[in-house]
Amino acid sequence: MKIQYYAFLISVTLMGALNSCTKKENQVIPLALQDRLTADVVAAALPATGQNRVAYYAFDATPVNQGILPLTTFTDKANIVVVFEGTLWELADTVHYNTGWMQNAYYKNKKQVLDDIQTLRSRGIKVLMNVDDAASWSTATPFTTYNGTAYNYVQFASFINTCVNTVGFDGISLDVEHGATDNTNYRNLIKELGKYFGPLSSASDSKIYTGAFYSGGAPGPIFRETALSQYLNFVMDMAYFSDNMTRFNYWAATLGNSKVMDGMSYQYNSQSSAVSHAQWHPSPDKAGIMVFAANVNKAYTDAIFDALGTGTGGSADITDNGGSILSQYTDWPAGEDIAKLIDNSTSTKYLTSHSAAWVQFHANSAAVAKSYTITSANDVPNRDPRNWTLQGSNNGTSWTTLDTRTGQSFASRFLKKTYTFTNSTAYSYYRLNVTAVQSGSVMQMSEWELLTN
Repeated sequence: MKIQYYAFLISVTLMGALNSCTKKENQVIPLALQDRLTADVVAAALPATGQNRVAYYAFDATPVNQGILPLTTFTDKANIVVVFEGTLWELADTVHYNTGWMQNAYYKNKKQVLDDIQTLRSRGIKVLMNVDDAASWSTATPFTTYNGTAYNYVQFASFINTCVNTVGFDGISLDVEHGATDNTNYRNLIKELGKYFGPLSSASDSKIYTGAFYSGGAPGPIFRETALSQYLNFVMDMAYFSDNMTRFNYWAATLGNSKVMDGMSYQYNSQSSAVSHAQWHPSPDKAGIMVFAANVNKAYTDAIFDALGTGTGGSADITDNGGSILSQYTDWPAGEDIAKLIDNSTSTKYLTSHSAAWVQFHANSAAVAKSYTITSANDVPNRDPRNWTLQGSNNGTSWTTLDTRTGQSFASRFLKKTYTFTNSTAYSYYRLNVTAVQSGSVMQMSEWELLTN
């Protein structure tokens, strides 16, 4: 990143550590065990466009007006966290972790970092690993290990994927600013990584591929080309010292609004200007907002992420931004559990053998809902909800009724109906309390969305 918070700099290059992920004798957690640990955490759905809240955790950041906070508490509002400083290989190799990178007053061993990454993921937060580019990526055979073994771009992309899966990340974020020049090898690597991460990959519904760039940092501007940017979920501008709208438009002019977000920094961007930009929602909406070294000041970071949900523009589904869902009853048949209600798929459904029952979503970040949708399921119209109330709460105990509906019906299967109501309060809990179905003793729904507009 352009901002340097380093108290000291240890000369460990990305290329110099390349072989380490394949050396089992250097791994603190054996590959088989790590695979089991990460498999226990179900990957969260991707955040909705316009609601990507990306927080960089910089291990060497100097906090302001607070102590050093761990990954699990440095922000309560992010739905994407980038583990930054050092390189991916530090977490896959004991030797390089112990050089001092990715350590601070809180983190003294690799297991702490790995455990906290999985804690974040268990909360529905996507966790990405920073991958620095390098000046050596400009050469004919740029991807070399510390002992001179050369990797072509296909082998190197596969190696990155192996390391990401071993540690248990949800994707990667490129840090493009280290003096590489535009060349065929560089471009081929960007495309090859797109086979494993991002919207064109086989894991497009779970693995994120993004990058941080600035207009003056080669070869960042090449990512304005759709030939490369199509592989990324979104791009993040890190020219923190420039005008927010100017840098946003630099990218959006060729990529479109929904592919772009500006990064903010406590050092360069005042809280008022960052909040104002977060609240701005163009049409179509921007990708979201990023805060670099978000662990410098938690209040600053959370204020910016909170502001993202208070602007005007396209509606965002609160259930896509991290949280948990539960139901009054757990008597669903196999494959028709409560998680299916917010999985963004009308081919699944939630079913309970009760004609009256509530379902409840607990959001990671309080948000202002102003409308919601219910989608009918695939069969048996008599199971559709008929009467219900929508309620909000900030403690899960005291509830405020936001909307009441009676005599509702769904004219066809897979029909989505939208209900609007007046609300200006951010709630962390929302409960849909169905008091009657069309007839019978079974209730089912395909999808439930909570929208910010």
